[in-house]
Amino acid sequence: MGVIMRYNTLMIFELFRWWYGTGWQKIIHGIVRAPAAVEENFSVGILLGTLFAPWKRMVSAQGRSLDQKVQAMLDNLISRFVGFFVRFFVLIAAAVGILVAFIGSAMLTVVWPLVPPFIVYCIARGIVG
Repeated sequence: MGVIMRYNTLMIFELFRWWYGTGWQKIIHGIVRAPAAVEENFSVGILLGTLFAPWKRMVSAQGRSLDQKVQAMLDNLISRFVGFFVRFFVLIAAAVGILVAFIGSAMLTVVWPLVPPFIVYCIARGIVG
């Protein structure tokens, strides 16, 4: 019985050592990793590089007559405007996502060390009534 009690006590100390050591370090690194993951998922670099590219590579071929050339130019211009606006709004969504990820990670970093004392408080409050 004494061995089990000593083992459980050691496990509690190991949990606290991990919580305030390695665990907290991982949470702090999450402040950088979470926004970077959002940026990677939205492919912000690619979106910025192709901001003025035609949408879905829809490019009209120019014909021989002036009417066909003007029509192709308008089609290509409209395709580029559509591509710009779609990419622009996706970039705005990415910026919002990066901001939310950063704020959430920062809040988690602040709350992280308060969780174990809060659990102890809740258990004591439950016992006392």
